[in-house]
Amino acid sequence: MLPLNSFAQGENLANNPEFEQGSIDTWISECWDKNEGVTQFSLDETQVHSGSKSALIVNNSANDSRYKQTINVKANTYYRMSCWIKTVNIGSEQKGANLSIENSLDSTKDIKGTSNYWEYVELYGKTSPNQQSFTLTLGIGGYGSTNTGKAWFDSVEVVELDSLPPGKTSVSMDPNWNSHQNQSANSTVSPFLVGFIVLMAGIIFSALFIIYKDKNSKIKSAPKIKTKTLSDFDESALPARSQLKKVRFDKKDFLIMASMSLIYLLVALFNLGDLKVPTTSWLPSKVGENFTVDLGKDTTLSRIYFNLGLGSDRDASGKYTIEYLDGQNGFVHLASFVKEDIFSWKYIETAPVKTRQLKFIVDDAGGTLNEIGIFEYGSTKPLQGITIIKKNVNENSKGSIENLFDEQNLVVFKPSYKNSMYFDEVYHARTAYEHINKIEPYETTHPPLGKVILSLGLLIFGMVPFGWRIMGTLFGAAMIPVMYAFGKKIFHKRFYAFCSAFLMMFEFMHFSQTRIATIDSYVTLFIILMYYYMYDYFTNKSYVLGFKASLKPLFLSGLFFGLGAASKWIAFYGAAGLALLFFVTKISEFNDYKKLIAKEPQKGSWVYRFFPLYVNSTVAYCVFAFILMPLIIYTLSYIPWMQVPGEGHGLNLFYDNSVSMFNYHSNLVDDHPYQSSWWEWPIMVKPMAFYFGSDLEPDMASKIFTMGNPAIWWTGILVFVIFTVFALSKLKKYYVPIFITSAAAFAFTALPGTLTTSVTKFGRLETWWMAICATILILLLILSKFDKKQLLASAASYIGFIIPVLLFYGAEKNLDFYKQLSTRLAILIFLAICISILFRGIYKYDRKLLVIMAAIVFQYIPWIFITRVAFIYHYFSIVPFLILSIVYIINIFVDKYPKGKFIAYVYLGLVFALFVLYYPGLSGLEVPIEYMGNLKWFGTWYF
Repeated sequence: MLPLNSFAQGENLANNPEFEQGSIDTWISECWDKNEGVTQFSLDETQVHSGSKSALIVNNSANDSRYKQTINVKANTYYRMSCWIKTVNIGSEQKGANLSIENSLDSTKDIKGTSNYWEYVELYGKTSPNQQSFTLTLGIGGYGSTNTGKAWFDSVEVVELDSLPPGKTSVSMDPNWNSHQNQSANSTVSPFLVGFIVLMAGIIFSALFIIYKDKNSKIKSAPKIKTKTLSDFDESALPARSQLKKVRFDKKDFLIMASMSLIYLLVALFNLGDLKVPTTSWLPSKVGENFTVDLGKDTTLSRIYFNLGLGSDRDASGKYTIEYLDGQNGFVHLASFVKEDIFSWKYIETAPVKTRQLKFIVDDAGGTLNEIGIFEYGSTKPLQGITIIKKNVNENSKGSIENLFDEQNLVVFKPSYKNSMYFDEVYHARTAYEHINKIEPYETTHPPLGKVILSLGLLIFGMVPFGWRIMGTLFGAAMIPVMYAFGKKIFHKRFYAFCSAFLMMFEFMHFSQTRIATIDSYVTLFIILMYYYMYDYFTNKSYVLGFKASLKPLFLSGLFFGLGAASKWIAFYGAAGLALLFFVTKISEFNDYKKLIAKEPQKGSWVYRFFPLYVNSTVAYCVFAFILMPLIIYTLSYIPWMQVPGEGHGLNLFYDNSVSMFNYHSNLVDDHPYQSSWWEWPIMVKPMAFYFGSDLEPDMASKIFTMGNPAIWWTGILVFVIFTVFALSKLKKYYVPIFITSAAAFAFTALPGTLTTSVTKFGRLETWWMAICATILILLLILSKFDKKQLLASAASYIGFIIPVLLFYGAEKNLDFYKQLSTRLAILIFLAICISILFRGIYKYDRKLLVIMAAIVFQYIPWIFITRVAFIYHYFSIVPFLILSIVYIINIFVDKYPKGKFIAYVYLGLVFALFVLYYPGLSGLEVPIEYMGNLKWFGTWYF
């Protein structure tokens, strides 16, 4: 084998790099667990890459252990660090054997399991200004990661480079410099956060100032549309539908909706994904199959790329050994490649050896390869003119070897989200592909309809990134006109319809969630539409619409409920909201009916028949619209799965899978670095990162994360508080202490122990909860001049609050705590009291507002009782109604104070400005790391 330093641009700076000296004193051994027998360090002569010795680490128990050496370097200089590693029984769950820089999270690829050959690893780095040395480590495990097994290290190189080779990426070789930079960034408040606070404060102050100027005016609810009641009409006949006031959409509305949708699409489709990737493939069927290629010239190797297909089983995994032709020794091991991913580009760094031929050998025949790209050292273009000179393949293999080199023009040097799957696309887009090809689906934890819709993009564009993302993006674009129509329907003015659509256009989560091939786009649109049509039924009396006309919105609401439920189960949460709105409507109509009956109409009049006929027939129709029709849609969504050959694909499939889904989600408790709780979502404690780009230029970053637009999500919290005040203002005073104490009891029970039952330097938190609640009640009593009813209500409700505090005093609020029946009952009781009071007040304040609040509440509260691991994107289906609630407040303010309309425009401008600011992090656009760092307003924003 040629010595590696023959390709270096400087001498090897590592001391005793091949461990040939009789002592290993030049390398210091170190480990996290220093107990005797846990880890052994030694020189070994039985396994060597070159020379006669290698360094051996044996972790008998899980440990983070390493050899390290401090090496003198120059400031602001690039270096290549490399070595060869061989392993035995290294655990697969934690970090394996690797080369790294001390106190840094950056390392080479890690080697796990048992490697039959020596594997080459390398890392490029750059020193900081004034840096004079760094510490190189060779070890098993890493920061926060311990592992077991054996690892040998040999042929270590640290070589100074004149410049970074084309296509290579470097890390900082000075962890102290990184730490200093991070500390500086963390200690300095982001200027964007400061600007946001100033602008929001300015908006709120301006609104309050305008209100203050109009001292004689009181804030009233938005203008209400008077709905006809039964007593308004002649009792001899049903009223004509022409008497119903409708919301009409004219050409200007449609032009606005089309323009906004088009603008959004132009932004959303930009860099959505490649339209062309390799599609022809080869799937080996037997271990030992191999083929040899001629590179066309003697080539110094750098990287070998693989475009990965699916495979022959659910794991879709495979393993390959690559050998190179050495003129003296024949074919010699070069590298190993383990296929674990699908529909993406992966590559391996190779030792910079010079050869003309490569041999690929199948070690595990499970995974499909679509294309192979081979790169010469210093080049970012794949080698051309590669020919297959020998092949040994089984007749049962699928495809041909030639397919691996027939689309070289599609080989990419920088794998990214544009040409590969990322995050949960590996589940949903894969399953859509399997539905098309009648393969047993991989992702079965959600109903099939979302993946069936996703597959339409694959049928049109093929199994390419653009194809598996386009349907979600189109559904995201469809939300724009739907939100416009919803806003027009509620507020009856074009400006508020525009506001509704505008806020949806520039909502962060809406953008990032609809550009990734998951199923949330589909269910969220269906949820919006099912409430959109239920709004029609809720705000119009059925006897005004006429019986048949009144069934139309119920049919459409049920239709979209069924489509949503067949896409993702969170649509079922909305069923309670739809039911509430329906029964409130019927109760309201019944009250009208009783008033008219009290007038003693003539016997035989239709009035006697009206309510029983309409109610009984409508309820029967609802059984069809909200039970039978959704069940039919749900069942039909399984047709692609039912077409898979084999047993177990009959009509009972939907039932069996539903049981499986329930068991899966109810028992999903695995930890995840981005998991967050229901109460953290509105305040955005922990945004979720979907994608981290690699192979970028120095000091550049490419990321995709999902979070809310702060101007929308945090304003939504304030709006919810305002709505609560509105609701309580419409009820008798004694409801206020009952609501406050019930809300406090709910929060105390449902929130984690760190906020409720911990011991702090100021005392136990339980004491503070009781004291604060008591103080609020006393203040309310003072304001009410100690009204007797309010005094009794305050005393009784405070006792009700004290009960759970004492019951759960000092409780350890772990997963078992929230699964206990007593905990769930307490949460449910206090939550039910709060919701019933809130909804009662909202209904009295403005009937149409109840639709928005019901959607928010019933899409949200089920997550309080769900103990599975959850993430911030589960809040997505609530965001459209959060937007409508904000527009509701804008409607109230602007209608009351027309001169304050400019404040609404300033607010919309802030929403747009934040979207522009965060666009790189929502889209994967490459920007300087410093820019991305300024987007991290809080320490928990890990993206």
